[in-house]
Amino acid sequence: MRLQNSVRQLSSFMERARIDAIRRHSTSSVTFTNTTTYVVHMDFNSGGVVTDRTYTFQPDIQLASADLPNVSFDWRGRTSSPGTICVTTFSVKSTNPNEGLSVDVSGSGDVTVENQLPSLPNVSYTNTNSTSDVNVRAGVSGTTVADNSPCLDVAGVMEGDSGPPSCALHSDKTVLYIKKNGGATGSVLISMSPSSLITVTKPSNLTVSPTSATVTSAGTTFLITSTNTLRGPFNVTFASQCGTSLTVRVNVTN
Repeated sequence: MRLQNSVRQLSSFMERARIDAIRRHSTSSVTFTNTTTYVVHMDFNSGGVVTDRTYTFQPDIQLASADLPNVSFDWRGRTSSPGTICVTTFSVKSTNPNEGLSVDVSGSGDVTVENQLPSLPNVSYTNTNSTSDVNVRAGVSGTTVADNSPCLDVAGVMEGDSGPPSCALHSDKTVLYIKKNGGATGSVLISMSPSSLITVTKPSNLTVSPTSATVTSAGTTFLITSTNTLRGPFNVTFASQCGTSLTVRVNVTN
């Protein structure tokens, strides 16, 4: 209940901030300052004065994703600049690693909470005759596919210290994409010279195999899998005995 109430309040403020930006023909935002606290920047009283209010998740609830979300709405209620479409995805979890909800904010400003689907009303339906009751027209052709890549992605950026040449960690990937809930397993090849024992640090919604291994210049393959439905960017860190480490960004998608 704490998880659902916290996410419901957050999504409600995001919807209010979007409507406020459209109403004032200006901007508004919801920005996280840490994993449990966020600041809403908008005109709360519809009096023309924009203020900041800080809100905190209920006890034992926090962000699960690696990045702190920063969602800004423009005067049209969009989060993306014209000509671009991206989805800001992040997850919120409880102390139970199997309990969490993913939040998506589309480029058009729509806020969606996973597993909260609208209920269809009870209505009666009448069968139609396709030849006499339906006006069939030619469809619109086209091949353009929307780009739903995550806005919080930092593809191409390696985080952490790979170390000096005598104690340097190397990875064949800086960013890895896998599907949620075991839908697909990704692999990362980690190499090091001279050889060293490498240990792995990862969030609870991911499994990494092996969790530790002696890595040489030939490299060792680590397999990464999602264990639940949480989506968004997450960090997996590989640390050596000589004190160097590197972090690979894992983007969990549908």
